Amino acid sequence: MGNIKLVAMDLDNTLLDSNKQISEHTRDVLQAAADQGVEIVPATGRIFKAIPDFLRDMEGVHYALCCNGATVYDKIKDEIIYTNHLQAETVLKLFDVLEKYHCTQDIYQNGQGYMEPRFLRHLDEYKIEGSILDLILRTRKEVEDLREYIRENPLGIEKVCSFFDDMGVRKTVRKELRELGIANVASSLPNNIEINQFGCDKGDGLTHLAEYLGLSMDQVMACGDAENDLKMIEAAGFGVVMENGAGELKEIADFVTKTNNQDGVAYAIEKYVL
Repeated sequence: MGNIKLVAMDLDNTLLDSNKQISEHTRDVLQAAADQGVEIVPATGRIFKAIPDFLRDMEGVHYALCCNGATVYDKIKDEIIYTNHLQAETVLKLFDVLEKYHCTQDIYQNGQGYMEPRFLRHLDEYKIEGSILDLILRTRKEVEDLREYIRENPLGIEKVCSFFDDMGVRKTVRKELRELGIANVASSLPNNIEINQFGCDKGDGLTHLAEYLGLSMDQVMACGDAENDLKMIEAAGFGVVMENGAGELKEIADFVTKTNNQDGVAYAIEKYVL
């Protein structure tokens, strides 16, 4: 496996531990791989500015897959190298479904999150707490009428996100959204739904980044744990799934590593890259 030149990694419940941090050991392993010329690539449902500073500013982190591959960013050149964004009319149809249920609604657009105050000021009603609550408060701007905002600003919509307090409702909404057949529906957390353009996923973004860098997919390792990582695990030449990951991902993994609280990503890099 010494031919690996790029390691893409999900953040929540993959690279990051339960406290949304990485250990000194993981930091050292990432840096050692970067020092050998391996590209360290965060591959996340988050926007770029929501990637933790300690990772975003790390030497060797030159690129990022954001919003489940909707935007691929070149940090060195400070430019976007690939996009796969939602159409405004699609987003409004998705909102028509979400509006019928008790769940939040927001969008990521051009690297910024937007949410109406009826949701942003009442996040506790949706059992959003801890680090996820902090993340939402740091990355969302209030928009009084999100539908009107989208009509006036239709371009660059990367993702729609929704949080639920009732998992039965979440299951119903997932089914209804998928039956619409107008967008890609997945999840990264047990209580959310993330919606992207059809054909937009981390695997698509990773493939375009590899092409941009002149790499074959055999030179790519991908690490993940959740449903929105599945296409990335499939696309990579070597797919790594966390011990705490979903069963369906473990079935297609080339390697099941330790948990996110046991430096699982670092373990896989040490074993197959360094």
